Amino acid sequence: MKLNSNVHTLVVALLAAATFVSPLFVSQALAADVKGIVTDPSGGPVSGAQVAAINQVGVIFQQITDDHGGFDFNVSPLFENIQLRVTAAGFQTVTVPVGVAAIQLALAPQSDSIRVTGSAIDTPASQQGTSVSIITSQEIRERNEAQPIDLLRTLPGVTISQSGSRGALGSLFIRGGDSKYNLVLLNGIPINSFYFGGLFDFSQIPSDFISEIGVARGPQSAVYGSYAIAGAVSLMTRSPENGPSLDLIAEGGTHGENRFSGSGAGMVRGWGLAASLSSLNDQGPVRNADYHNQNLFFAVQHRWRTQNVFAFGAFNTNDVGEPGAYGSNPKGYFSGLDTVSRSRNNTSTYGLHYQFDVTASVKLDVTAGFFLNNNYYVSPYGNSYNKDLRPYGDARGTWRVRPFWTVAAGFAFDREELKNTYVATTNGYQFPFRRDNEGIYIDNQFAFEGKLFINAGLREEIYQTPLVPGNAFGFPPRPVFPARSDSRLNLRISGAYILRPGLRVHASYGTGIRPPGGADLAFTNNPALKPERTRSYDFGVEHRLLNNKVSVDATWFRNRYEDLIVSLGGSLSRLSAYSTDNVSNAVAKGVELSATGRPSTWFSVTANYMWLQTEVLSLDGGNGLVQRYYYPGQPLLRRPKQSGSVVVNVHRGRMDSNFTATARGNALDVEPNYGGFGGLYKHSGYLNAGINVNYRVRGNLTAYANLRNAFNRHYEEIYGYPAPLLNVVAGLKWSLARAR
Repeated sequence: MKLNSNVHTLVVALLAAATFVSPLFVSQALAADVKGIVTDPSGGPVSGAQVAAINQVGVIFQQITDDHGGFDFNVSPLFENIQLRVTAAGFQTVTVPVGVAAIQLALAPQSDSIRVTGSAIDTPASQQGTSVSIITSQEIRERNEAQPIDLLRTLPGVTISQSGSRGALGSLFIRGGDSKYNLVLLNGIPINSFYFGGLFDFSQIPSDFISEIGVARGPQSAVYGSYAIAGAVSLMTRSPENGPSLDLIAEGGTHGENRFSGSGAGMVRGWGLAASLSSLNDQGPVRNADYHNQNLFFAVQHRWRTQNVFAFGAFNTNDVGEPGAYGSNPKGYFSGLDTVSRSRNNTSTYGLHYQFDVTASVKLDVTAGFFLNNNYYVSPYGNSYNKDLRPYGDARGTWRVRPFWTVAAGFAFDREELKNTYVATTNGYQFPFRRDNEGIYIDNQFAFEGKLFINAGLREEIYQTPLVPGNAFGFPPRPVFPARSDSRLNLRISGAYILRPGLRVHASYGTGIRPPGGADLAFTNNPALKPERTRSYDFGVEHRLLNNKVSVDATWFRNRYEDLIVSLGGSLSRLSAYSTDNVSNAVAKGVELSATGRPSTWFSVTANYMWLQTEVLSLDGGNGLVQRYYYPGQPLLRRPKQSGSVVVNVHRGRMDSNFTATARGNALDVEPNYGGFGGLYKHSGYLNAGINVNYRVRGNLTAYANLRNAFNRHYEEIYGYPAPLLNVVAGLKWSLARAR
C-alpha cells in the first residue's frame, strides 16, 4: 500500500511554511559575537573542545577550540535563550550562559559529544541511556591513523575483522551482531550496500575529511530505520563552522605505503567552505595485495538569521588486489597467490541539510542526499560489476513542549536500487532492482531535575517493492514476484538516572530490522521474504571514583535475533516450500566492562573488555534442527567470546604519544577457501599493540611515527588471511589548528 497522501501533504506544507515564514522575520541584524577561552583546572588551554551555542530545541552553532583553547563565532541576535555547552575528551561537560568568556572544565574520565548518535534530538551522550562511544576530532588528528577502521578497533563492544592488509574488506561486529547489522551514516546520509544487504566495508574511508565518529550500540531502528539492527555508526565530516583549520600531511612507511593530504575549513560573515584532498597507496606484503585510495571532499555552508544550509560532496575511488587466503590452510586447498582478482570502487555521496529555528521552541530540519557506489570486480573466472544507488530525504520538526519534554517527529524516504551482472531476467536483461522505504517516526526526550533522562520513540517502516521479473535460469530459478508492500513498527526506550553524584544507572530496550538485501531477493524463489529482526535489552551502572578521576562502567546486554534468512535444502526442505526463508534464530548476550582514568591533564588511560556468548538456535518448526554446517548451540562465526583493548595517552611538553593494544580470544571460523563447505575451525586469538608519537618540531610543524603490530605477532583477524606484521609509518604534518 502507498503511504497515505495526507502525510506527503503535511511534509510539503512544512517545507512551504519554512519558505513563507522566513521573510516575516525582522530585517537582518548584526550577528552577535561569541568568543572566549576554555581552560583546564590549572588554567591551561583546552584545545579540541566542542563549544556549542544551544537553545531549547538543540544546537545552533558549534566550534572546536583552537590550540590556545579559544573559540570565536557569530550567532544571530534573533535567537532567544542561548547557552553555551562545552565538552572535551577527559573533561566534564558544562553548560554556561552565553556571555561567559572564560570557561574552566573539571577533569573527568569521559568522552562526550554535543550531538549524539542514537537520538533524533540533540542530546549529549552523558544524558542518554543508550551506550554511545565518541571518537573526537582531536583523537583522529593525534592518532595518525589513515583510516577510521583502525580507530574503531579500541571501542567497547566492537570487534573488527579484516581479511588481510591495507584495503582488504573490513567488517564491524557490534555486541555479537552480524556485520550487515550496522547502519552507517555520512553526515546523516545512509551509505550501506543494498545488494549486500546492509554490509559496509570500513576499509575504504580515509580519516582526513572526518571530524567525529559516533557509535551507538544496540538496535537503533526506531530512530534510523533499516539496517540499524545491532547499532549505528555516524561519520561526521569537517565543517566550516568548526573553526579555521588547515592540515597538510606527507608520510611514508613499510610496504611502500605513502599518504598525502591537504584539508582545511573556515567561515566568514556567515559563509563557509571546507575541503579535503587525500591519496593513500600501499604495495602490500605480497604480490597483488597493493591498495590505492584517492578521496575528494568539499562542503559549503551559509547562515542567515535563524537559518542554516550545509551542503557537501564526497568522492572516493579505490583499487585493491585480492591475493586470496595465503595464511592458515588446514586442508591444503590453497593453490597459490591469486595475481588476477581485484576490486575497484567509485563512490559518491552528496548531501544537504537545512535547519530553521522557527521560534525559540520549534525547529525544522530537512536532510536530502544521494549515495552511489560503482564496483567492478576482476577475477580469473570472469569480470562482474555492481551498482548501488540511493536517493534519501528526511523532514523533521522538533518542539519543546514543556521545560521537561521535547519531541521530534518526521518522515523519511529512500530508494534502494542496484544493477548487477548476475541480477538478470530469463533473456539476460540486467534490470534495475529497486525498493522504496518510507519511515514515519517520533522521538521523545524527558529530563527531570537534571537527574532522570528518558528517551522513547516509535518508527513505522514501510517497504514497497515493485514487480520483479523472473529468471528461469537462476540458481534457484526465480519466478515473477508481484509488487508487494510490507511494514514493521520499531520502538525504543532508554533512560539514565543519577542516583547520586558519581553514580549513574542506564538501561535501554529496542527492536531493530534488516530488510532482505538485493542478493537475498534476487537469488530466491520466495516472493515473501520478511525483514530480519531483533529484540535487545541492556542495563548498566557507571561509578566514578577517586575524586572523579576514575570511571567504571559495567553493562549487561542481550540480543535475540529472529526471522533470519537462511538457505534450506536436503532434510530441511520440509520446513519451507522455498529455497530460502525467515526461519532461523540466534542469541547474543554478554557484559561490557569499561574503565577510564584521568588523574592529570597530561595522562589518561582507557581499558575495555567484552565477554560475549553467542548461540545458534533451532529453526522455526525444526525441533532442534539448524541450518547447514551448524549445530544447535554453536557459537556464531567470527564472534570471539572475549575481546578487549587499552589506550594510554601521554601529553608532555612538545610530545604527544599513544599506546594502544587490542586482544581477542578464540573464535569459530570457516575453511578459508571453501567456506562452511570446507568445514569449521577454531580461530586462535591474538594480541596486537601499537605506539604512536607526535613531536612538535617548531611552531605548527609536527613530526610523527606510528609503529603498528609492535611485537611483530603473526595473527589473523579472519581465518586464513594474515594481518600485517611489524610495520611503521613516519611523516610530517603542518596544522593551523591541530585539534581540528
